[in-house]
Amino acid sequence: MTTVMSFANQLKAVYPHLTKTEKKCAKYIHEHLETINNQTLSQISKDAGVGEATIMRFVYKLGYENLAQFKIAVLKENLENQKKEDNENYVDSYVNKITHLMKDSILANDKNELEEVARLIMNSSHVYFFGNGTSGYAADVGAYRFFRSGVFCEGVTDVHMMVMKAALMRKDELVVAVSLSGDNTDIVQAVKLAKKINCKIVTITGSKLSVLAQYGDINLVHAPVSFNDESYYGGITGIIIQEFILETIFGIYARLNPDRIDEVQQMTAISTNLHHFGLHTKDDE
Repeated sequence: MTTVMSFANQLKAVYPHLTKTEKKCAKYIHEHLETINNQTLSQISKDAGVGEATIMRFVYKLGYENLAQFKIAVLKENLENQKKEDNENYVDSYVNKITHLMKDSILANDKNELEEVARLIMNSSHVYFFGNGTSGYAADVGAYRFFRSGVFCEGVTDVHMMVMKAALMRKDELVVAVSLSGDNTDIVQAVKLAKKINCKIVTITGSKLSVLAQYGDINLVHAPVSFNDESYYGGITGIIIQEFILETIFGIYARLNPDRIDEVQQMTAISTNLHHFGLHTKDDE
């Protein structure tokens, strides 16, 4: 088994990509986590109202080799949940949720791939951060973060601009496509165009099973933020987790380019101070 996310987040990650009967199985298991370990395959099949083959397909999609391995993961999750305080307030609960999502997001990615993305950003002539909707906020902030460190880049959140820029890209440019679902048709269309030109593509999504991930040279994932299929996307939590992945990449980039970052940030700090305080040199007059 290669999956290292917690069982709950594995379930959330694959849920939007399951078949109708597999979703029925997932919902049953999600609602019966405390008792599922005591049931046989035939009992689960009968109670969930799905075939045994459907259950096993669901288990395989989660990344487990067999039902026993799956049950061990569920048991571990139940034991961890029992350790939590029953009376924790909302603030503590949300902090714990964000912390858990961040840890799972790191565990779900190969550290070598994170460094490879940082090097791609460093060696590309121009970097485009694609994002739409709430993911657009993450794309813009990611672009700002790297731009302040000397990277020629921009955030692109308008879907028409994405397609036009993708059509005019060069091979030495890079696209970092950010999407919670990974199934945003506008971003997928733009990425497909960039792929035809042989631009390098990095995707940051909630699942490697997403449509967008099919076109990535490197596919990074963050822990999913919701189990409910109807409200799977959006919200501040999603932006925080996307930004966390981008900030992790930036941290690696900063380690690789410490002198360059110090130089550029000093230059931009001076320029913004001159602007804000209305200071001008003789050359400006």
